[in-house]
Amino acid sequence: MITIPFPRWLRIAVFAGFAVLLFAGTHWPQLRIEGPFERPDLVIHLVVFGMWALLLCVSGIFGEPGRLATSARCFGVGLVYAAFDESTQMIPALGRFAAMDDYLFNVIGLMLGTGLSMLVRTKPQPKPLR
Repeated sequence: MITIPFPRWLRIAVFAGFAVLLFAGTHWPQLRIEGPFERPDLVIHLVVFGMWALLLCVSGIFGEPGRLATSARCFGVGLVYAAFDESTQMIPALGRFAAMDDYLFNVIGLMLGTGLSMLVRTKPQPKPLR
């Protein structure tokens, strides 16, 4: 287990900052991503939504980090947010488009992020009595 000693307000602030950057990045008008292989944006979707989910779980907004119930809540919220994020890219003024494979990679990232969050605690494990 990994123990994160930072106060809850700081964890929430880090998540909020990341969420704002994610929204800005996914809605930046006319953004095109080139890379050494076809569709590098799918890797970005996976990594960024994985980080989003991990930071949301660790923030403690939906419960104590490291618990299955917290990860499940964060995954549910992530599914809704990823659908919202992807669908709002269809706004004509943005010059973007929405795609099911983008959403699929968002969901895979959410699964990885919430899964990894099960390894994180914000309070140290109690030492066993001898």
